[in-house]
Amino acid sequence: MKYLFLLIAYLIGSIPFSYIIGKYLKKADIRMFGSGNLGTTNAFRVFGKVVGISVLILDTLKSGLFVLIIEHTDLIQAPMYPSIIYGALAVVGHIFPVWMKFKGGKGVASSFGLLVFFSPLFALVILPFFIATILISKYVSLGSIVATTLTFLLGLILFLIPNPAFDNFDGLFLLVTGILMLIILFKHRSNIQRILSNTENKIKFPKRK
Repeated sequence: MKYLFLLIAYLIGSIPFSYIIGKYLKKADIRMFGSGNLGTTNAFRVFGKVVGISVLILDTLKSGLFVLIIEHTDLIQAPMYPSIIYGALAVVGHIFPVWMKFKGGKGVASSFGLLVFFSPLFALVILPFFIATILISKYVSLGSIVATTLTFLLGLILFLIPNPAFDNFDGLFLLVTGILMLIILFKHRSNIQRILSNTENKIKFPKRK
């Protein structure tokens, strides 16, 4: 049974909410606009706040679903792998969705969803760095890169120097966050090149009146 749930986690992660909502509400294929990416950032850029927020919530929830169920409910009685494995597979599904020829988002929102349900306190530690990087640089991609890298590095510190507040941060957490970091950085390779060449799209904040 636990093997079946591995497949289910991947398939749930593969659900392309930005594509579905864009088609239903805007009658448009998100892949044809902006960066062509199925992720949250492009959903905000192409379809606006309502669709963007909806995609953000759904992409966050789909990776945290199994973590939530396994860690906080008794809905699944069968023996299961550690919850973070199912959450990670959902993130992989988001990045490489079978429904979309394995071309999905970049995994940041779904990775954050996994982190929120696995360790809400740790997610609260990471979030300010993500926000601060975007406010300072105006690059969402740079905020994503910083947050992803910091998640692994702080996880490494907590693995080497255990803290009672993060007692579930073991070698498996380090392995999962390390693999996801490498995948996410690889997916951001074109963004990194544009940042270095100063051609990356900057987020525009409303001017104060």
